[in-house]
Amino acid sequence: MIAPIKYRSIGKMFFITFLSSLALFGNAQKALQIPAKIDFEAKDVFPWITVGKSTKLSKTVYKNGSQALEIASGSAAQCNLILVPNSTYQITAWVKTESGSDEIQLNMLGLAENNISVASALTGWTLVKKEFHSGECQNKGIIELANPDNSSKNSVWVDDIQIDRIGDFVSVKPAGIKPLPIRKQVLDQGILAQPDEKLAWLLDAKFGMFIHWGLYSAHGQGEWVMYRSAISPDNYRVYAYPTIGDKYFSADKYDPKAWAKLAKAAGMKYMNLTTMHHDGYAMFESKYMNAFTSKQTHNRDFVKEYVDACRAEGLKVGLYKTLINWRFPGYFDVTGTDCKPNPFGYTTDIAHKENARLMKEELYCQVKELMTKYGKIDQIFWDGGWLGQQGGDADGAYFWESGKYLDTKNQWPVNPYFQDLDDITGKPLGLMGIVRKYQPDIIVNPRCGWYGDIKAEEGNAPITGAVRTEDIYEKCMSIGTAWGYASNYEDPNKIKSLDFLKRMLSDCVIRNMVYLLNVGPDKHGKIPQPAQDRLLEMGRWLEQVGEAVYGTRGGPWNPKDGQYGFAYKGNTIYVYLLSDFKGQALTLPSLNKGQKAVKAYVVSDKTPVKMNQNKGREITLSGINRTDKAVTIIAVELNKNVME
Repeated sequence: MIAPIKYRSIGKMFFITFLSSLALFGNAQKALQIPAKIDFEAKDVFPWITVGKSTKLSKTVYKNGSQALEIASGSAAQCNLILVPNSTYQITAWVKTESGSDEIQLNMLGLAENNISVASALTGWTLVKKEFHSGECQNKGIIELANPDNSSKNSVWVDDIQIDRIGDFVSVKPAGIKPLPIRKQVLDQGILAQPDEKLAWLLDAKFGMFIHWGLYSAHGQGEWVMYRSAISPDNYRVYAYPTIGDKYFSADKYDPKAWAKLAKAAGMKYMNLTTMHHDGYAMFESKYMNAFTSKQTHNRDFVKEYVDACRAEGLKVGLYKTLINWRFPGYFDVTGTDCKPNPFGYTTDIAHKENARLMKEELYCQVKELMTKYGKIDQIFWDGGWLGQQGGDADGAYFWESGKYLDTKNQWPVNPYFQDLDDITGKPLGLMGIVRKYQPDIIVNPRCGWYGDIKAEEGNAPITGAVRTEDIYEKCMSIGTAWGYASNYEDPNKIKSLDFLKRMLSDCVIRNMVYLLNVGPDKHGKIPQPAQDRLLEMGRWLEQVGEAVYGTRGGPWNPKDGQYGFAYKGNTIYVYLLSDFKGQALTLPSLNKGQKAVKAYVVSDKTPVKMNQNKGREITLSGINRTDKAVTIIAVELNKNVME
């Protein structure tokens, strides 16, 4: 049976109502009220309502017990709750995807501005955790577990769901304008996170292009095709040579200058290219003896060409680098004593321990190459910090040695020939030690097992909640249905709509986040035309509203999910009205003493907006003409800077 789904209350009792589904069991069950601190097993009461294709109990994939909830692509499972108003809850769940190009979303709905969403694309069982609140009159909510990609054939799984009431919540009406809390510089594994001044360019830029391109692009099935289709390393490498025929990764139309010009026209300020994905094909020249590279197969260093193109257009340079490498059997069996399940037929072999060490050594060699051969690199997008397709990024840090120094007692030592030494201590450097030595200003995410300068929020899940203050978040997602090229990239109906992209960028701006939008060029190196067209539409919109995007910061007040939010710059507050906002007037929270509104206008066309400021320093905007139903942005200019 599935492991217990627990519902607990700390400090107060609360009740949860579950509505079961005819779609699952074929017979109606009455709604249940479950009192606090009572656990139950899903075999007795299975509370989920199926939305979409199907959900079921899986007896082959589970975290604990003997079964988990399996959600088919394009489906969701929902559960209705009764909550105590004015409460803070924490929801946790173990989730798992079939591949890294799939996504599972955990959403809390029906709570207006208190809705939340958290997503995972990890293939090992991963704990997701999030707090949510119920407001003064909110006594109902809906848990939703979703597998949103309708084009995929893959399922996702969830197990061990738990909700705890952890305290009271009082919604405080903002009074005046207060600066955002000062972000703490976290010290982790000997490496200090970058200070705010080194993150400023990223927050100013707001919008970047992510590019997944490699051997997988020739298959038209996304970047996980080697794993999903169980293609052995020997059989996979042939796609880098013309003898394979139609599935040859020809790169004959690879023109990174055209990519960079498109990114710039789309209003993007930085780019990030996959220098190597999990298939182990490096898009650059590498001196490591076992490396499999574009220099070998095409006599081209694709990364060098890309870096030069970025700089020619004035764009910041980002590099994606995975840690894992499916070409090495040792990845699935780092100790040589416990080979994890894999599609390639690898079984436990003591020789795998040395093979895993070689994989790690190749990584160290290539990270140094990427940090030293291409000039100033502004960002690294780490990926694949886990091991054997299990666990999360932090779980593999002991193997990769993600921090400043290597441990001389580590079981998988890096050959001194490939080590790099600290200039002061003479100690051999770990991954982030190498990175910071050669690129002291670089910004990295946490996916190598180190804490990270910024956090990653991946996938199509909606962005909800308050302005991000403790950390800077980069939202990354694909414009198509996969990260790497898929044949449906050629279908305009499969590309994210302009309204969707505008809304996603807006939700980032008002929460002090940045938006990294992925494209998947084809085997020739061309970005499919439907994606190009959409990006150019995005660029035309940003030409109209860019003043409210670039260089702004989220706030000075928290947003109301789906309805409105705020950003500011200098003496101007930008009011973002979103699709769920239906009125023609909006009253803003109060300004500080001495602050007065002097002008208000629609940013896109400079149309004046009526405004009135009362004695409580609250500004009411009225007569708002929503010509853009997806996002309308109003600028409110003050007599002095917003943060004065």
